[in-house]
Amino acid sequence: MRKILFFSLISLFLVVACGKTTESIYIIATNDIHATIDAMPELATLVKSYEDKGEVLVVDSGDRVSGNAYVDDATESGMPIIELMNVVGYDLVTIGNHEFDKGTEALSVMINGSKFEWLCANATSEIEGLSFVESRVIEVAGVKLGFVGIVATDNNGYPLGKLSSYEGITFSDDLTTAITACEEISTNCDFVVLLSHMGLERDRQLADKTTTCSWIAGGHSHDRLSEKHNASHISQNNKNIRYATVAKLNVADGEILSVEYEQIDMSTIEEDAATRELVDKIKLSDPTLNEVVARANGDATHDGVANLTVKALESYPYPDGFIPEVIFYHFGGVRLSEIKAGDIRRVDILNNDPFQSTIYIGEMTADQMAQFILDKYNSGTPENPDKESHYPYFRSNIPYQIVRGSEPEGRPDATGVELRIEPNHKYRVAMCNYIAESYIDKEIVNNQLHDTEISVREALLRHMENLQESGYTPDNTLYQTEL
Repeated sequence: MRKILFFSLISLFLVVACGKTTESIYIIATNDIHATIDAMPELATLVKSYEDKGEVLVVDSGDRVSGNAYVDDATESGMPIIELMNVVGYDLVTIGNHEFDKGTEALSVMINGSKFEWLCANATSEIEGLSFVESRVIEVAGVKLGFVGIVATDNNGYPLGKLSSYEGITFSDDLTTAITACEEISTNCDFVVLLSHMGLERDRQLADKTTTCSWIAGGHSHDRLSEKHNASHISQNNKNIRYATVAKLNVADGEILSVEYEQIDMSTIEEDAATRELVDKIKLSDPTLNEVVARANGDATHDGVANLTVKALESYPYPDGFIPEVIFYHFGGVRLSEIKAGDIRRVDILNNDPFQSTIYIGEMTADQMAQFILDKYNSGTPENPDKESHYPYFRSNIPYQIVRGSEPEGRPDATGVELRIEPNHKYRVAMCNYIAESYIDKEIVNNQLHDTEISVREALLRHMENLQESGYTPDNTLYQTEL
């Protein structure tokens, strides 16, 4: 629906069934776009195809940015994807944790530049000019549709990310707030949609606790599903607009007769030419992003890209002759899932770290290193799971094994970490700021580590520059294992 307040009766698809005039309302949901501008031409075609059949609403469940330098490094960070979403015709979105990556000022620019509305029931802003709407009721063809937005608070009461990014914003518990908001809006609605950026496990918990939510259009955990769960329908479309879920509401005389859900494989949809032209214009706006910086001699897997990132931090010429012995990088921060053999462009390297992370260096003991690895592995509970726990999350230049115990429901807890270094010795370490600021004891950070303010991107680009003659040969080995 291009404008929430205006409806075109002409566009309604009318058939006669059981003596009633039946109209079709379509709600198209996406999630975790992560600045994938190259998928927008197909989405534009999909939206137009449904506009020929009935009234259309387009919604999104968070994380529209952080994943593409054409968007994230734009003069106004994030705005290229917002401009494309305006063209496609989005109506309502919720906030994902990555919307905060560049801080609240960048978030305000994106919100103010949107022709669609941002919903978030569990975020409260103390920042002038930045506020969030909890929910919205839209009436179409006599049917009241209620929409609620929610963002995960799975990082000690905050969304995942640097806590400094949330300064001036307070959050209430995601699940509790979502249940309350959906129950409140359901008293005045025929169909309630939760735009959820909580992740699949949390969405299923919500569906177990309340029957008021008709459709949970989810995101955050990058799952792919479209299924009935108790009284709710839950969908999620992986990421990068690889899929989209369409809910078709068949209504007559202000009554919903039936609801049908279809998950669309976007690779089967043709591009919209005008939207493709806009995407190409965005990609040409900064020619330096398209420069070739190295050549890959083979295909790198996600693990291979992680090893490349670790190697870049290991080989950087730090001030005062500092040479790190142990490197750590978090797997969730390795944003390229692969690097194909052939030319590597500057934009590809920048896309691997859209967060513009910096590098901390200093000294730590083996026991201190083992402790933060162990804490992360064991983090989360069945009631509030950590989607980035219970696997070797921290990648390193040193092999290590996580020693597992056992607990119910097939989620083993670790009892120790075996590092292949001397236990009673301090080692020179380097790591990205996210690890230092999020996972290591503050006393250790304050007394033993410091931020060089050298960016991970700079280290990666420098490493690529050193490989220009020989080329980049991927190492796809996983050195961190579970025992």
